[in-house]
Amino acid sequence: MKATLYGSRLSPFVEKVARALQLKRIDFSVVDPRGPNDLKKWNPTTGKMPVLDIGGEKPFDSTLILRRLDELVADPPLVSRDPEIAAKQHFLEDWSDESLYWYVMALRWNPANSKATIAQIAEFMPAPLRPVIGVVLNWQIGGQARAQGLARLPLGTVLDDQPPTRAEPPRRAGGCASRRSAARPRRDRRRRGAARAPRAARAAP
Repeated sequence: MKATLYGSRLSPFVEKVARALQLKRIDFSVVDPRGPNDLKKWNPTTGKMPVLDIGGEKPFDSTLILRRLDELVADPPLVSRDPEIAAKQHFLEDWSDESLYWYVMALRWNPANSKATIAQIAEFMPAPLRPVIGVVLNWQIGGQARAQGLARLPLGTVLDDQPPTRAEPPRRAGGCASRRSAARPRRDRRRRGAARAPRAARAAP
């Protein structure tokens, strides 16, 4: 079985599908967008990436693609066959898609990184579009990140406030704070951040 993945791997959602294909050992190629019309051509329903062409089907949306991959290639499974565990895994996936995505966007479109982000994306664009692509991307995608709120914060604040991805052991030796006391300021920062950073529609499913 061979598949074609439409979208840029700079997108965390495209990368999510690419990792699933690798896990299932499905041979695939990636077709990067060369202009704004490509997304509408690949996915007339939502105009967003990723889209996967596999076995004559073209599912879109990373979550729907992963579910279809599990139906087409059962092993290795992407989620547990235990319904209770699978429900928790789907919850974690949704949380990652909706929360961690905005941290990625805030880091990429922070003024310290936005020029490098635009340069990465422009690599895949035709030469005539490159002079204007930065303005369009900064207004469209960067604007979404700023509207959500995290991208308006100083870069150091975003780096300091990223959600933990693993449990850290308590630190008591040498007078260091325990995990409970060390974690409290982070939670307080998140509550303050949530008040000033309302969620917006995500840029790419």
